[in-house]
Amino acid sequence: MTAHLRSPHRVALLTGVALVAVWLLGMGWAVRDAALDPTAGGPLFAVFKPGLTETEMVHRIVTAGGRPMRQTWISSVWVVDGEDGLAGALKAHDVLGTYGELPIGFQLAGCFAGADSRASAMLSLRP
Repeated sequence: MTAHLRSPHRVALLTGVALVAVWLLGMGWAVRDAALDPTAGGPLFAVFKPGLTETEMVHRIVTAGGRPMRQTWISSVWVVDGEDGLAGALKAHDVLGTYGELPIGFQLAGCFAGADSRASAMLSLRP
């Protein structure tokens, strides 16, 4: 009888693992596809590896020819301004990715976002 009880749990576990794997692959594709072209200029979001100090991130921005505008509420994400080609220069300085402003309203995140003007400003490219 014990083997019979394990079978439904195994199916549920495998289904859950498969769903998470498909979701992770889809999100990885979406994030990679959303990255800016290397020829893009600022303002843009620059995403750094977690664990870098603020000084290290600013140094990489300036070395790449960018102007740090502000750090976002996510400590490894900065709003950076600069000339065309900044996205590629930042990538050459170990930035994980560069992204433009969100193409959809922040309010679509619903109750998880606490959508108001302050929340919207946190993910804006404006200083």
